[in-house]
Amino acid sequence: MALRAELSEVGALRRLTRQLRGQGTNGVVLGGLGLQGLSEERRNAALYALTLMLGFPTSTDQRTGRVAWDVKSRPEAHSAARFTTFSERVGSADMHTDSSFYPMPEEQFILYVVQAADCQGGHSLLIDGEAIYQTLQQTAAGRAAYELLREAPVPFRVPAVYAAGDAAVEHFVAPVFGPPRRDGDRFTLRWRYDAIQKGLAVRPDLATPALVEALALLHEVAEHGAPRFKQQLPTDTLLWADNHRVLHGRTTYTDDRRHLIRIRMSDVPNAERIGPSGVVRD
Repeated sequence: MALRAELSEVGALRRLTRQLRGQGTNGVVLGGLGLQGLSEERRNAALYALTLMLGFPTSTDQRTGRVAWDVKSRPEAHSAARFTTFSERVGSADMHTDSSFYPMPEEQFILYVVQAADCQGGHSLLIDGEAIYQTLQQTAAGRAAYELLREAPVPFRVPAVYAAGDAAVEHFVAPVFGPPRRDGDRFTLRWRYDAIQKGLAVRPDLATPALVEALALLHEVAEHGAPRFKQQLPTDTLLWADNHRVLHGRTTYTDDRRHLIRIRMSDVPNAERIGPSGVVRD
């Protein structure tokens, strides 16, 4: 891509990209990025430039096509009938992978902290998929759940904000532990318990007792059992994570001024992706 080639000539971007890629881990946190105080347009342009160096930024918002997504409270989005996603409300966010309800979840994402929560909550959480696997292997029930979730079709419902319309009920069916895509990996992860529960309500034919039990056990492991990274990220901090190998979430918080920017990146060009992806309209 011509734009990526031009961006690679920018020394600061080149060094930051090398730093993120060179860690050899599935998650990285970098503080003091230097974007605090910039206008929204300039800040988002800088974040887009960085993500373009790392992959192909996508848009999974079918209605606006936005790539830089605001993770902040939207009181107007709440209703009893609407499937509200984690990024639209205050409170906690269960451990999950992004775009779990789409055919091709992006391989990477970033979160940039525009405004940290001014309270004792809102800690960012990360769990490596290998920690999930090792925790499951400690019991017979966990080992059985892992084997079942490698094969069983599981329905993931699309949250209302990402669906084609508020009245649309969309879902996608896939195993939780998919085939590995990198040498040395056991699997790729696809997980979001609330989307699965709502998916099973749409597809009760898939809700076998064994599957429901295995999903509940994995939920317990993800929320309480597996070791995790936990940190309240300060303003002007960047978090990068591998979306196929890491679960992420947050602890509860009450400060509705908390504001993050999320951008998801695919390893393949948008033209080769299946499902919603990215025309840039920011």
